[in-house]
Amino acid sequence: MSKMTESAVPVEETAFSDESAAAAKPPRGHGLNRKKQKTIFICVMLAFPLVQLFIFWFLVNVNTIIMSFQEFDWLTGKYIFNGFDNFIRVFQEIGGTSQVTQRTVINSVLYLPITCFISLPLSILFSYFLYKKVPGSAAFRVIFFLPSIIPVAVLTMAFSFSFDATLGFVNPILRALGVQNIPSWFGQYPNNQIMIFAYCIWAGLGTNIVLISGAIGRIPIEIMEYSKLEGVSKTRELFQIAIPLVWPTITTTFVLGCTSVFTVMMQPLMLTPGNSDTLTIALMIYNGVLNGRNLPYYSAFGLALSVIGVPIILVIKWALGKVYADVEY
Repeated sequence: MSKMTESAVPVEETAFSDESAAAAKPPRGHGLNRKKQKTIFICVMLAFPLVQLFIFWFLVNVNTIIMSFQEFDWLTGKYIFNGFDNFIRVFQEIGGTSQVTQRTVINSVLYLPITCFISLPLSILFSYFLYKKVPGSAAFRVIFFLPSIIPVAVLTMAFSFSFDATLGFVNPILRALGVQNIPSWFGQYPNNQIMIFAYCIWAGLGTNIVLISGAIGRIPIEIMEYSKLEGVSKTRELFQIAIPLVWPTITTTFVLGCTSVFTVMMQPLMLTPGNSDTLTIALMIYNGVLNGRNLPYYSAFGLALSVIGVPIILVIKWALGKVYADVEY
């Protein structure tokens, strides 16, 4: 009897352990493990932006490059290869055969000093004042940041209405101050171009201040406290401590300002619609593509100026990177 009991116990324990092991093992052939699920999820999430990048950036740019070497044949209704004729025409018009093209390039190039040597220094100065919490800094913070969160269409409308002859408040103030000959702000060149520059300075402060004030705010407080104990003036603190420490951010902002030569479009389009005196490179290409006029020429126009401008911007970025060494803190 005892032998039968002793032999029965191991059998039951063995059966129970086998059932537990079988229950612990996941069924084969059903579902995917966590690693495969994660891989599939990442692939699916990356597929859409990669396809979008391939179609709307790679294919579009390749098609633009190919089209810049073509012209439309009205007899066959097809695009045919014409070599460098479009590029030759571009440089001839920039050289003086077309006053509109020549002024367009000049207008675009002028945005570089406006953005980099007027708007950017003002942004650095205002960012430092906001960092030091001068009286009224909270109100100024709202005033500076407001243009960066309002749509461009609304902002340009508010800016142009301010100088309107009947609805604006600027002209009545000038008359009250004794100014008799009030100019046509957006009517004639160069007044209309100057007003666009003024708008770009005003509207561009917000984005720059967001970037630069954030960089200054990350400076360790111990550095500023030490400079205060040493009796460093605010001017010296700005130029010898704050600016060198946030120089990478300033460099990035400067390079972005350089690209405005090729990207400014909405400002003249909204403030001076239909005026050829205030055209920019981007707006000229936009109008040409929108109206379907000589697409190969505008492809060559944008490509030629990009080939010239991109190396210049890269050299500027390299030179700015040599001014101050990057500091980690």
